[in-house]
Amino acid sequence: MKKLGFTLAEVLITLVIIGVIAAMTVPTLMQNTNAEEFRSGLKKAISGLNQALTLNYALEGLSAQDYSSAADLIEDVFEKRMNVIDGTTTFTVSECSGSDVFTTADGMMFCISGFSSANSDDQGSVCDSYNTTGCVSGATSDSPAPSANLWIDVNGVKKPNRMTTSAKRPKDVYAATIYSQKVVPYGDATQGVMYNLGVGDQSTTSSAGGTSGGGAGD
Repeated sequence: MKKLGFTLAEVLITLVIIGVIAAMTVPTLMQNTNAEEFRSGLKKAISGLNQALTLNYALEGLSAQDYSSAADLIEDVFEKRMNVIDGTTTFTVSECSGSDVFTTADGMMFCISGFSSANSDDQGSVCDSYNTTGCVSGATSDSPAPSANLWIDVNGVKKPNRMTTSAKRPKDVYAATIYSQKVVPYGDATQGVMYNLGVGDQSTTSSAGGTSGGGAGD
């Protein structure tokens, strides 16, 4: 007489095998999905910031160079040119401190710290009008971005709230530098994620001329 169907033991063995395969593959799939979301978020954030600076210069004739503080830059440029919501005062990681923080309607958080401008047209001065030096203290022609002055958390208060220190393993927080009329990724890790390089650590020298700061581990 032929056996119909499966025995309970056979069903249980099959379920165990499926469970083992799922346990091995699902975390990797989730990690890859999160990494792509973080990468897309960074590109969207940088694009939005650059559009805001460009539009403000086109309409008002004012660039980041014309603002003496991060608070003024946020109020007069980013709050006007981006869909900013009120109520944010604390950023998600300790790398950026202070109250110059704003959140956009899509949940992204931005924090500016160390912003500086000499308000000078002399090429090589801090935050010069030629877009060759960053709006950060100590910037020169030889070292245009000695440090970051902008941090971006692409999913806001949601976890993991960790600095990206390797382009191979993107997290949700990134560093950037504000120039007179542009924002550029800061450090090899952020640049690697932005430009799909897939290599680099934030502890290495930035291609912009500075050495990027440390952050939380991967």
